Amino acid sequence: MTIRVRRSGPDDRAAILRLMAAARGDGLSPDERAERGFVQGTMDEAVLARFEAGTGVFLAEEGDRLAGFAMTSGAVDPPDGPPRRTLEAARAAVGDQRIFLYGPAAVDPSFQGRGVLSLLLRELGAQLRDRFDLGVAFVEDANRKSLAVHRHYGMTEVPGFSVGERRYHVFTFEPAQFALPEAK
Repeated sequence: MTIRVRRSGPDDRAAILRLMAAARGDGLSPDERAERGFVQGTMDEAVLARFEAGTGVFLAEEGDRLAGFAMTSGAVDPPDGPPRRTLEAARAAVGDQRIFLYGPAAVDPSFQGRGVLSLLLRELGAQLRDRFDLGVAFVEDANRKSLAVHRHYGMTEVPGFSVGERRYHVFTFEPAQFALPEAK
């Protein structure tokens, strides 16, 4: 079957929230979480609905199976903590550009290695490239898998920040770098 990517809607929320909960890696040791990668935080349907109403939640599916998702949100009044600090770090590094937040993103383990994240980045890049100059993501230092993924995709690392004992890396990318060229 073919994996297709689209924006999520109300009927997709339960599956997205289940994958997000599984991707947190609760119950794993710190080393297992670092090697496997993990998603931070929790979300409910109301928060997910706000993401969907904004810049969007992109999902990849094969048939009726959720393969992965990538969330995006606008840079207007982000919550305190890592999202706000990420925007501050990005703006300090790149100046006044049109920025959106990228993440969290997760791929179901049974779909990993099949290009799901590439498909998600391609679609969100195509849909957001005309409205934004940069996507910005934060990754906790303890999340070795996610750090490797962001570096693999050639995202630019700018100076990060700390919140309490946790150190975060900040990555920027131009959405157009992932979008396929427009057909002429």
